[in-house]
Amino acid sequence: MYLDGGDVVAIHTLACAARGIYEKHCSMAGIPRFYDHIAATYPEMRQKEIFDALNHARNFFKHPDADGDLAAEIELSDKDNKLMLFLAAYDCSALLTAQTPRLVQAYNAWFMATEPDFSDHACAQGLEARYPGISRGTVDEQRMFGRRFVQDVIAGKI
Repeated sequence: MYLDGGDVVAIHTLACAARGIYEKHCSMAGIPRFYDHIAATYPEMRQKEIFDALNHARNFFKHPDADGDLAAEIELSDKDNKLMLFLAAYDCSALLTAQTPRLVQAYNAWFMATEPDFSDHACAQGLEARYPGISRGTVDEQRMFGRRFVQDVIAGKI
């Protein structure tokens, strides 16, 4: 849905739900989750503050504006959805390890290949070699590469 440019609110809502499920299961199993990386990076923030930040848009869509403003708006970017999907996929991989679905693994690889902070990662370099331009393309081009990559994964080519 994300790679096809689907509805941003639906994508965000589903990604947040998945992130919440995987995060809670990791927490219950004592498995480090992405939240733990955030908490370590921002030690001055309390857990509630971190979760409020992570869930800000999700909560806006779920609950009416506190002041009753029916015209209230929130900014939700493509990057917000891309990151929220990565958080869910990261915790899914942490929880399921070797049983992580191939499509989740594919999303994680695609995310790393399209984010400059991960350009040195072997996975990102491998995808750049297979799909030249994936790391430097526009958002639409990166999604196109992502769709091709997912199709290749589904077809068993990768």
